[in-house]
Amino acid sequence: MQFKLTEDQQMIRDLARDYAQNYIAPRVEEIETAEKFPQDLFQVMAEMGFIAMNFPEAYGGMELGYLTTSMAIEEVSKVCPSVGAIMAVTMLPLEAINLYGTEEQKQKFLVPGLQGEFKGSFAFTEADTGSDPKMLKTVAEKTGEGTYKITGVKRFISNAAYEGPIVLFAKEKENGQCTAFIINKFCKGYSLSTPWEKVGLHGSHVYDVFLDEVEVTEADILGEHGQGFDILIGTTAYGKLAFSSVFTGAMGGAYDLAVKYAKEKLHRDKPIAKFPTIQVAIAQIAGNVMSTRMLLYKCAEDADEIKDIRGVQASTALVKGHVAKMAPETIMMALNVLGSYGVTEEYKVERLMRDSMIAPNVEGAGDVQRIIAGNYILRN
Repeated sequence: MQFKLTEDQQMIRDLARDYAQNYIAPRVEEIETAEKFPQDLFQVMAEMGFIAMNFPEAYGGMELGYLTTSMAIEEVSKVCPSVGAIMAVTMLPLEAINLYGTEEQKQKFLVPGLQGEFKGSFAFTEADTGSDPKMLKTVAEKTGEGTYKITGVKRFISNAAYEGPIVLFAKEKENGQCTAFIINKFCKGYSLSTPWEKVGLHGSHVYDVFLDEVEVTEADILGEHGQGFDILIGTTAYGKLAFSSVFTGAMGGAYDLAVKYAKEKLHRDKPIAKFPTIQVAIAQIAGNVMSTRMLLYKCAEDADEIKDIRGVQASTALVKGHVAKMAPETIMMALNVLGSYGVTEEYKVERLMRDSMIAPNVEGAGDVQRIIAGNYILRN
């Protein structure tokens, strides 16, 4: 691994920092409280290339790789993890289509998606069964030659209230196979709950998705019949990396705020940075941020270079399990540097703290990720 950024990486990082500081920072409160993410900010995101960074040039992508993509998501998330999460979840269904879609599906969804014409969704999780493919209750029932009706409920689905495609998984009633389908949201039979109220990531809403005999055809199948679980594993391996970038960025944002406060807050006419206890805390926070960032970058590099998807999954599970533990602990340390002011909305660390509390439970539970990584390490 090189510890020097390439010209492209430095350009994207600077661009992401500019987007975060000049477009996102002035409107964080609006993002956190609005019913939907502001369309003009999403359009700027797309025009700057942040959605297309990792995708093939043939479909309008930039082919900059997962490492560069991770850096961009991290930089944006320093200012607002909700926006980093929107970047991550918007890319996830596009990733699935890029990896497993037909040429026709790529032209239909990937090309406009990379231009920011829609925000797609990825729907596997269910209320009673979590992400267990053997226990799926959403069913695709065959109604004719090459036609099906899908019925069921998906839970905690991001971007579900925006127009665009949704990659969803259902059990075929005839044979019990898990199969992935691409449908257009708000088609006949598609409806939503109200958004779930969460402790953090308020700008990135999640919903229950209700599917009432949604009609699909063979052309809507992503990959092959019965390939759903492989598509889930293959796609979320990269989704774990994206969300690890979100929470690594949140850690970096909290670190920056703690350092700034320590230098500016006065005690007897001198900054509190003079206190050894503050110095120890800042050093520990800095070490946690740096070590997590280096692990993130190494795992992102693995995603760029490793061809075996199980190897990629183990690597990204490793960083996801690590950041799930480190983000809340580290941001709490940063909050405590501010003392009583840390829990006030004025200083913004509390928002990063709330956002980080979701880290252990989004895109795979933290402990499960450590099991995945540990199992792979011990077998290989």
